[in-house]
Amino acid sequence: MASETPRLDPREITSSQVPVFRLIAQVKSQPSENKLVLASPTEGGEMVTLTDVRVSMSKNFEVGSWQELVCRSSDNGDVGFLVLDAVACPFKTGEDISVEGVVALQNLCKRFPEIY
Repeated sequence: MASETPRLDPREITSSQVPVFRLIAQVKSQPSENKLVLASPTEGGEMVTLTDVRVSMSKNFEVGSWQELVCRSSDNGDVGFLVLDAVACPFKTGEDISVEGVVALQNLCKRFPEIY
């Protein structure tokens, strides 16, 4: 299944041909029940803001939380995408996520798609 739902760098979303993909991102805001604003890491430590993100499930996301999202690309050429499922990436007190680590994981998964 991991090879069928690849992890994408946020800059690859608009040019990717895969219908379903995974993305690691931080929730920046949830303007409405079915919309999210995300920030996802890319090379160079840059965080790419994704604003046109729709959510298929009724779930309140904690602002600032990191999530691994299973997403479906837009069928009608829109820039946005639809979140099908989300798994929180919880951290213990004092722990934080390494942006470079997320980017390295994305790159490693491209080379070895069997890695989950």
